[in-house]
Amino acid sequence: MDSPGVIPFPRDSDETTAADEAAILEIDAAIAMVAGRHAKRVRLTGLPFIERIAGIGAAHALAAGVAFRLERVERAGVVTVTVGPTT
Repeated sequence: MDSPGVIPFPRDSDETTAADEAAILEIDAAIAMVAGRHAKRVRLTGLPFIERIAGIGAAHALAAGVAFRLERVERAGVVTVTVGPTT
C-alpha cells in the first residue's frame, strides 16, 4: 500500500504571486495585532484576489487562536477579511 502524499503548505512558491504574498503579509499583520491584543478586530478590504489565499490566512489565524472571516458585500469584486476574537 502506498503511503499518502503530503500536501505542500503554504502553496508551492511557483504558484504564489507577488499579490498573494502581499495579501498573506497583510493578513499575518492583522493576526499579530489581534493575537498581541493591540486590536480587538481588524478588517481588511480591497486586497486583490484574496480568495486565492484565504485558506492560508484561515490556517494562520487558527494557529494563532483568532477568528478569520471572509465576507462578501453587495459591491461586485469586494471581499473583506475580518480577523478578531473567537467568541
